[in-house]
Amino acid sequence: MSELNPKLHIVTVVAVVRSKDRKYLVLKRHDREKVYPGMFTFPGGKMEGNETVDEALSKEVWEEAGLKLKPGKLLLKDKSILRPDGQTSKSFSYLCEIEGSDVVKVSRDFTDFRWVSVSDLATLPHVGIEEELLKAEEIYALGVSVEKLQTKSVRAVLQ
Repeated sequence: MSELNPKLHIVTVVAVVRSKDRKYLVLKRHDREKVYPGMFTFPGGKMEGNETVDEALSKEVWEEAGLKLKPGKLLLKDKSILRPDGQTSKSFSYLCEIEGSDVVKVSRDFTDFRWVSVSDLATLPHVGIEEELLKAEEIYALGVSVEKLQTKSVRAVLQ
């Protein structure tokens, strides 16, 4: 096993996606996953090479759920976790909207998906994503159009 460099991190991006009927997409991680097996989470994944955040978000949502994202996103939350393998992961959650159909084609890396409200989330085993949904609901209540935004922080929108 190689030695971990404490200055290097895995960077992940996740998409908080809302359907036309105002529910949010969550995917159930496969039981064989190292991190959060069998738990529901948002679509997303590790950034690779020289990908931009937009490229990584679009790629991950397409690969994991078969959905195409509209341009524009809003940073909802950033967090750090220590993975079971000892590696640190930095994760950034973005509010995104989908273009076209909201018919999900879940990839083989996941075992299920749901479109959920904030209250539905309480009934599912998940990775701790209620804060993102509450912030998303607050932003939509303000009438903010995510599609018209370029990357901004929640603080900038809510002030």
